[in-house]
Amino acid sequence: MPTKVLILSSEDDLHAETVKRHLVEMNVEVDYFRYEDFVEHSKISYRPGGFDGDCLIERANGSLNLHSYSAIWHRRPGKIVTSKFPERWIQNMVEQESRNALDGMLHHLRCLWVNHPRRDYECLQKLWQLHVAAEMGLVIPKTLVTNQPELVEQFFEECDGQVVYKLISELSNFAIPAYETPRGISTLPLRQEDLAHLNQVMHAPHFFQQCIPKAYDLRVTIVGQKVFCIKIDSQAGAGKLDWRHDYSVAMDAFDLPSEIAEQCLSLMRKLGLNYGAIDFVLSPDHKYYFLEINCAGQYMWIEHRTEMPISLELARLLAGVAPPLVGSV
Repeated sequence: MPTKVLILSSEDDLHAETVKRHLVEMNVEVDYFRYEDFVEHSKISYRPGGFDGDCLIERANGSLNLHSYSAIWHRRPGKIVTSKFPERWIQNMVEQESRNALDGMLHHLRCLWVNHPRRDYECLQKLWQLHVAAEMGLVIPKTLVTNQPELVEQFFEECDGQVVYKLISELSNFAIPAYETPRGISTLPLRQEDLAHLNQVMHAPHFFQQCIPKAYDLRVTIVGQKVFCIKIDSQAGAGKLDWRHDYSVAMDAFDLPSEIAEQCLSLMRKLGLNYGAIDFVLSPDHKYYFLEINCAGQYMWIEHRTEMPISLELARLLAGVAPPLVGSV
């Protein structure tokens, strides 16, 4: 069992705090670190060229020897920021240099990662996810990415008018003004009346998918080699197209077919992940359609509704009690 675990998050993160509590009960030492503290509240010492050289972050509340951790949870570490420079270009340069320094310090560490930052970054690529999922044998909806209005119209006809629009990247939501409510763009229908405005598509690539009829939505949360699945009765509430609009509907544990579970694990291995939250649509004719995987998806709402021990399993994984899906790097 590892003696120390580093959680890249803040102490006020409920997910991190809950997992830490389990780890402490296992007699595992736990430290936190968030990226916001890297520039202005830390002293750095790093010497590359071996795995026993300096890799230190000194802080007022204690130093972190990054070589001392057997497992690191890349939970939601925040971002590097600084505000003490008079010119924005200087601030940008300092933040960029700091990001590269921290990346270099973290990426070579030989430990268990949940998940390695490089793998998390790759997982953010939604189109890559879909490609790999299809390679693993999972069924994906018909999908079109284009900036050509005429292709969208053809796709609309091909799908019998059952098409949705999504953002290619969830990070694009942060470009939307904070005063817009709700912040971000959920899954939206492409309607017949929208076709008159397809000329707007030419300004940027757009992501369209066939709208799959739903019996239920499924959320599959994978921790190491453990698979948790819940059934969301989305069609009974206000989130028929995007279940995130209504958490009041029934949510129950669901027995995922072993073939689908194995395909999910194969996808996780291919993506190099030890943690992932996968969204499926279960159609009325009992087909499972893969939508996407979130490498840092929230799960406490699942624990609260179903009492599934996801936090405990994460702690077991980080502590070396439960086997990982992807080994130390």
